[in-house]
Order: sequence, then C-alpha cells, then structure tokens
Amino acid sequence: MTAATETPPAALFSFVKLVVTDIDAATQFFITGFGMVHADTVDTSQFREHMLTGRKGSATVVLFHWKDQRQVEIGNGWGPLGMITHDLDRDVARAVAAGARQKGTTVQFGPARIAFLLTPDGHEIELLQPGLG
Repeated sequence: MTAATETPPAALFSFVKLVVTDIDAATQFFITGFGMVHADTVDTSQFREHMLTGRKGSATVVLFHWKDQRQVEIGNGWGPLGMITHDLDRDVARAVAAGARQKGTTVQFGPARIAFLLTPDGHEIELLQPGLG
C-alpha cells in the first residue's frame, strides 16, 4: 500500500469531560483522591475547563463548569469513569478522604475486585483491581 492509498488511523480516545458545579473543588478532589495533575485551563466568558492528567498513557479528565451557575443534572445514559488500581482498599480510602462516597460494597468478580464511588458532584467512578494470575 502506498502512502496515498493508506487508510488513516481512527481517532484516538484521549479524554472524558465531566460537567461540575464547583470546578475548584472538583479539581482538588481529583488531585487529592487520585493523584492527578492540573495540567491546563481554558477560561472563557461563558465557561471554564480544567484538564487533569494522570500517569503517562492514561486519558485526561476534563472538568467543565458553566459560569452562569446553571443546574447540572446527572442523567442515566452513561457509565462510570473507569480506573485501574493495584491496591483497591487504599485507593477507595484515599478517594473517600478526598470527598467521595462509596456506592454499595466492594465486590469480588472472578479474580478481580471492584468498588464504585460517587464524586462530590455525583459522577460515578469504578475502581477495578485486576486479579493476580
């Protein structure tokens, strides 16, 4: 295949955007609860965004805040923000200390352990500790 006939690669998944009511508190939650870094800000007259990055290779979390203080509703047509952990109990405790609430109990799913958390704004996070083996 020549360069002229090659199919270009598909789009690359690189971020997820969460609409939040208090962008500074939400930013601090992800920094404290998950060790993310506030990497960039977009600030316009209508909205502000904070880009939060994790370790190399992970997706960016973009926190989006409307400046007109409009009501934010968490719908039901979505799934949780997924994170992989090597120490589920430690990371659940760290997130709860930063303001998360655990949703239900930690469950065993085959060799894996899974916990669900709610951010202070009510967004769901799924923490997955893969099994050994």
